[in-house]
Amino acid sequence: MTYVVSPDCVSCPVEDGVAILDLKSNTYFSLDEVGTSIWDQMSNPASLDDLTQAVSAEYEVAPEECRGDIQDLLKDMLQHGLIQVV
Repeated sequence: MTYVVSPDCVSCPVEDGVAILDLKSNTYFSLDEVGTSIWDQMSNPASLDDLTQAVSAEYEVAPEECRGDIQDLLKDMLQHGLIQVV
């Protein structure tokens, strides 16, 4: 399964993260630095493995330590329509 940013969302950098506007619901969301890294990776389709490897390499953390958190973030983003499965 691969994930990509929804075309109904626009984002812009803010301080150490990103602000996201869902144009369908007119709702704002924000992500911290790690969430922003994941968000940026999904500008092109990315799998959970791709995202885990990228975060693991960027933040020097073991893949098994961050995989569950990434899964939780993806689930939350899917529920709010910020990303799509492709």
